[in-house]
Amino acid sequence: MKKNLLFRVAFAALIALSAISCQKQENNTPEPKASGYYVLNNGSFKMNNSSVTIYDSESKVSTANAFSSTNGKNLGDTAQDILISGDDIFIAVNVSKLIFVTDKDLNIKHEITATLEDGTTLSPRYLAQGPEGTVYVTYYEGYVGKISTSDYTVSTIPVGPSPEGCAYAGGKVFTSNSGGANYPAYDKTISVVNASSFKEEKRIEVNINPATMAAFGDKVYLFSIGDYGATPAKVQSISATTLEVKDLACTSPTAIAVSGNILYVMCGGYAADYTPLPATIYKYNAADGSLIGEFVTDGTALPNAYSLSATDDFVWVGCSDYKNNGDVYAFTKDGKLYDKFDSQGINPIKVAAR
Repeated sequence: MKKNLLFRVAFAALIALSAISCQKQENNTPEPKASGYYVLNNGSFKMNNSSVTIYDSESKVSTANAFSSTNGKNLGDTAQDILISGDDIFIAVNVSKLIFVTDKDLNIKHEITATLEDGTTLSPRYLAQGPEGTVYVTYYEGYVGKISTSDYTVSTIPVGPSPEGCAYAGGKVFTSNSGGANYPAYDKTISVVNASSFKEEKRIEVNINPATMAAFGDKVYLFSIGDYGATPAKVQSISATTLEVKDLACTSPTAIAVSGNILYVMCGGYAADYTPLPATIYKYNAADGSLIGEFVTDGTALPNAYSLSATDDFVWVGCSDYKNNGDVYAFTKDGKLYDKFDSQGINPIKVAAR
């Protein structure tokens, strides 16, 4: 009887310990934490609704308004570009006229503003990684800036009118001078800046209204918008060594991105009301600019394609109707759709890998 009682007590204790153990295991199981990729939402012009969404590609869970929830303040008006440089994230917010520097958890470390001697505060557009310790940025008022990643100071020099994209290759900084502020008198030059002296050395002629850039080795790929009429959009390559400009074979391009040794070109064009038409993405050999073929292999349609990004593991297409939250399509490098998710913001303009 006594042995039976002891057995029952021991068995009950074992069950209780097991329950406690299971309960502890359940409580200690970490909740899914968004990580992996940052989705920058451009927002609507003058609406102060730019945002960053964090997307976890393993759980396929996204976290909206990650920047504002982390810092207790909005990102600002018309975010234009995001760049990961070492342990820092640089976010250029065009209309707010500042660049945020954050850590990988989006905690603000520094805010960068560039002001001329006459008191003009400059509007940042696109960012580019330079040599170690340097990030470059274009300013729409006609300047390029060099940011030190050690103390976040910025120095500027004048370049061509209304520069958009920038890239670093072969010891040179390239800026695409769109002339957009002088519409309809668009510009068609690229400023070539010596990175060592940080002085403009030359301007070379390209297609009208040059926009975004992507560097690969000693080449810079350039997407130019054209004049929305007689002069069509183009993709061109620029040799950082000889400054020779060559056209790529493509029709109605709208965006470019480079990852690994592949140049991705999104084509489709725009309707009369500037709504993006259904897009097709092509792959090119980034080394020589030769066409490989279509990228998407599973028949996925891309309506309202707005932006194109490429990271080590995925190619990302942001889709937008300019009014509601956009969609982001994540494709594996073999052209198959991995996931489609709500960008949790308006106009998803870029995806960057954490």
